[in-house]
Amino acid sequence: MSTIRSFPDAPRADIERDLAPLARSAALGDLAADVAHDIANPLFGVLGLVDLMLEDVVHGTDAEDRLQFVRQAALEMKATLSSLLDFARPLAQEPARADLCTAARAALGLVRHGAGKLLSIDERYPSEPQVVACAEPLLVQAVLHLLLAACAGARAEKLTLEVTGATVTVSPGGSETFGTLAAARIAADHGGTVDLSDDAITLRLPPV
Repeated sequence: MSTIRSFPDAPRADIERDLAPLARSAALGDLAADVAHDIANPLFGVLGLVDLMLEDVVHGTDAEDRLQFVRQAALEMKATLSSLLDFARPLAQEPARADLCTAARAALGLVRHGAGKLLSIDERYPSEPQVVACAEPLLVQAVLHLLLAACAGARAEKLTLEVTGATVTVSPGGSETFGTLAAARIAADHGGTVDLSDDAITLRLPPV
């Protein structure tokens, strides 16, 4: 903020206009976590009530089918809310190492909601964990930024995510965004890099 205020009025106004969409996205993120909590509490009550009703319903009837449909829909909502709340949770003191495969799967889980359900994603992982020198919440965030950039840049309906050693590659590539800048900073702070091209976005971190 002090750097922005140090600019003359005209360029500062242009910078502030460019930052307005970013501030809006940040505000939406803060609100989303609060809204998720408000939805989660009554949703758990609905699930409990449906389970009680299923105990009394006659097996094999249309009523049971309808209750099972409601239960499945509620469970999907619960999973979505849990993913959102996990990502929105403030960063705590985390171990400075994490499995890149686990983080990539978690990031994909966040993408696979809303319009992301229509994406065809080819996932490729090694058989063994790939531990890198980065805390898991930051690692999930970095991979998520790569995925979002690939989705937005190519308007792709199909993505490929591949973990090879201490490297995760998302293709097709995308253009530079605030998200890819954040991913690059996370990588650099942990001795790694982010490479961006039209074909792929690659995150490399030191193995442990």
